Amino acid sequence: MEDGKTENAPIRPLWHSITAGCILFIVALCFVLGIMSYFSFRRSLYQRYEAFITDIIRYVDKKIDDDDLAECTRTLQKSEEYDDLVRFMDDIKEDFDIHYLYILVPLREDGKGKIMSVVSAENYYDRYVDTEGNLYLGWVSDDEYDDETVDRLFYIMNQHEIVFHVEATEWGSDYTGALPLYDSSENAYALLCVDVDISEVQKLIRSRTFITFILIILLGFLFTSIFLLWIRHNVTTPIMLLEKGVVGFAKKSHGQRSISELTFEPPEINAKNEVSSLASAVNQMAADMRDYVENIVKAEIDAEMMRQRANQLSELANKDSLTGIRNKTAYDNEIKRLEADLKSKSLDSFGIAMIDLNYLKKLNDTYGHDKGNLAIKKLCFLVCTIFEHSPVFRIGGDEFVVILKNRDLLDVNGLVLLFRKTIESISCDDTLSPWEKVSAAIGVAFYDPKIDVGTSSVFKRADQAMYESKKAMHANRVD
Repeated sequence: MEDGKTENAPIRPLWHSITAGCILFIVALCFVLGIMSYFSFRRSLYQRYEAFITDIIRYVDKKIDDDDLAECTRTLQKSEEYDDLVRFMDDIKEDFDIHYLYILVPLREDGKGKIMSVVSAENYYDRYVDTEGNLYLGWVSDDEYDDETVDRLFYIMNQHEIVFHVEATEWGSDYTGALPLYDSSENAYALLCVDVDISEVQKLIRSRTFITFILIILLGFLFTSIFLLWIRHNVTTPIMLLEKGVVGFAKKSHGQRSISELTFEPPEINAKNEVSSLASAVNQMAADMRDYVENIVKAEIDAEMMRQRANQLSELANKDSLTGIRNKTAYDNEIKRLEADLKSKSLDSFGIAMIDLNYLKKLNDTYGHDKGNLAIKKLCFLVCTIFEHSPVFRIGGDEFVVILKNRDLLDVNGLVLLFRKTIESISCDDTLSPWEKVSAAIGVAFYDPKIDVGTSSVFKRADQAMYESKKAMHANRVD
C-alpha cells in the first residue's frame, strides 16, 4: 500500500509462478531421466562388450606359453611357439569382429612414454599382401602414444585382472580390455589387449538418449498442460476473484470512518475447495470486524492510556529525584540484562566504573544538605559529560556507577585520566565555593570471561579500585 492506494494486481501472478514451476520441473525431470537413461544404456552395452572381450582374452591367454613369450620379449628373437601364437591370433582376428588384438610392453625412454610391440594380429591381406603397416616384434612407437596412455598401461601392468577403458584415437573410439601377462616367476612382462570399435555404439547411445529426451519432454508438457488447465479452473481463477474482492474491500475501508461502510462483497466461486471456504471466512471476518471494531478502538484508547501511565510510573521508579539520572532500581534492572546477555553469549565485553564523592558528610555538616546536594549534582554532571556514551546510575547518596560501553569502553583509559585531571583542576580552583570544589575517587574493572562468572565480581573489583584511589587521595591530602 502506497499513498493510501492498494495495488490492483500482485507483482508476480500465481498463474505465472505455477506455469514457470511446471516448466522448470519438466526440464529438470528431462535432464535427470535423460542422464540416467544414457548411463544405464551405456553400461548395459559396455557390459556386453566386456563379456565378449573377456572371452577372447581368456581364450588367447590359454594359448600363450608365458615363459617362452617372455623370453622372446626380452631377446626380441622369435621362437616356434611365438610363430604359432601369431598365426593363432591372426585366426582369432579373422573369426571375430574385433578391431585389434595385440600384445605390447609399455616403455619410458628419454623421459617419454612409448610402447613396444610384441604381437599384433593381422588379417590375411595385411599379413601376407600389404605388409607395409604391420608391427613386428620389437617395434617401438615414436609419438603414437601420449604419456597419459603409457602411464595407464604401466598401471594395468601392476594388476592381476582384466582392466577395461575407452580409448579415443585418430582411427575412432575403441573399448579396450587389457590383461597383464606373468611368467612363471610372477613377473609381468607384457599386456594382452583386445580393442573393439564402439564408434557406432556411441552413436546409438546418443540417438537413444535423444529419443528419450524427446519422449520425456512430450509426455511432460502433455501432463503439464492438463495440470495447468485443472489448476486454472480450481485454484488460480477462484483466487484471482477472491483477490479482486479483497482488494476492493481494502480500498473502500482505507481511511473509512463510518463503520457501516465496512462491508465485504464475496465473489461467486464455483470451485468447492479451500478457496471457496476462504472466501466465506473472509466474508465472516469482515462482518466480525464491523461488529467489534468499536470495542477494539475503545480498547486501544484505554490500552494507550494505560501504557502512558505505566511508562510514567516506570520512569519515576527508575529516575533519581535529585539528579534526574537513573537510580538504584534502574541499575539493578541493567545488571539483570547484562547477566542474561552473558548467559546467551551475546555479550563478551563491558566494564564498570565506580565513582564516589569525597567529603559529602563534611559538606552536609558544615554547609547544610542543600550545599551537599549541589556538590552531588555537579559531580553527576561531570560524570555524564565525560562518559557520555555509557549509562550512568546513582546507586547511593554519594556513589555513582557507569556501565562502560561503546566508545567509552574503547577509550576508558583516556576518559579516566580526563576525569581525574578535571577533578584535580576543580579541587585546586580557589575561586569556587567549597561545595563546588568537588572531589571524587574512581575505580574501573573489566569483565574477564576467564575469572568472572557474572557481574558481581566485576563490580567488586571496581569498588575495590575506587577505595584504593580514595585512600591514595586522602593520603595525598594529609601530606
